[in-house]
Amino acid sequence: MTAKEELKKLFADRNPAQLAIEINGFTGFRTTLIDDLTEEEAIKLLSVHAPSEKELAEENNALKEQLIRNAWVSKILKLAETTGIKDVGSFHKFNNWMYTKSKFKKHLNAHTIEELKQLHIQLHGVQSNNNESAKKPYTKEWWKRGKDHINMN
Repeated sequence: MTAKEELKKLFADRNPAQLAIEINGFTGFRTTLIDDLTEEEAIKLLSVHAPSEKELAEENNALKEQLIRNAWVSKILKLAETTGIKDVGSFHKFNNWMYTKSKFKKHLNAHTIEELKQLHIQLHGVQSNNNESAKKPYTKEWWKRGKDHINMN
């Protein structure tokens, strides 16, 4: 079955006027009929309206990967805010930390999912070190925790 025949089958139940308008816009106002489409135009129009299974699978995998990546970025930013590496509403301090002290020395969006997992582990280590440091008097974290829990009565 040719691309034009597949388009006719795909658009059989559509309003002819709406179909003509769509084809007219797609061809750059050259024609309004499916039969007048070139083979290349028919294939492109068919790929827009009926994408292949491979394209759908690739797009689905890309979206899944983006969701997973966004979840890891969210976890990292939350952990960075709780440890004091990132200020709420500002990325300046966090970006400086990422370039100077993080494991990979690059900005957050440049990391892969595996690198984000390792960065998350590193931030948990920072949090653990801060908790241990807060137990020792006169350390930076000890003073910070004291200011956070001061009673102003």
